[in-house]
Amino acid sequence: MTDLVVGLGSSRGVRAAAVWSALRLAVLDLGEVIAFGTIDRRRDEPGLLAVIGEHGAPLHCYPAAELDAVDVPHPSEPVRGYVGTRSVAEAAALLLARDLGGGSLVVPKLRGEHVTVAVAALTPLLISSACTACGGCLRTCPQRALRPAPQRPVVVAAHCTSCGECVEICPTDAITLRDELGYPRAK
Repeated sequence: MTDLVVGLGSSRGVRAAAVWSALRLAVLDLGEVIAFGTIDRRRDEPGLLAVIGEHGAPLHCYPAAELDAVDVPHPSEPVRGYVGTRSVAEAAALLLARDLGGGSLVVPKLRGEHVTVAVAALTPLLISSACTACGGCLRTCPQRALRPAPQRPVVVAAHCTSCGECVEICPTDAITLRDELGYPRAK
């Protein structure tokens, strides 16, 4: 099971049915969604809140300036004119993934009826700044889910099975597996 986060953009007055429709197009298994993100000015939007409340995952809201600073694949100048950012759904998904330890966009912006949806998959491992890039995890991983990088290895989420071999071998305890809610597991 992959932990997913969903970025939502919407017009005022969006219907919950339209949000559900777009969400179901973007995510095959809604049980994999652990959090939603949007622009702070939509934190009280009834159509969004109805879907988020029924789903049960938390909502994270971001100011327009923070969303606008995110490099996204499908920026929109007209959207910036309306809400002050070139992206809501993609930027919110990427910021939320970052805030939960890292991830990447797996479903770029999909447009529905007065709603946009984007989805990011969280990496199953968190690698902290305590990493010394010793390479032990790279040599230990049976799935080759870790790739070398200058400061610390990069996780290839699609290959990681969360076996924990890298956690056990790490001499600095820099690697942590996520729990079922997407947060670091207690040791």
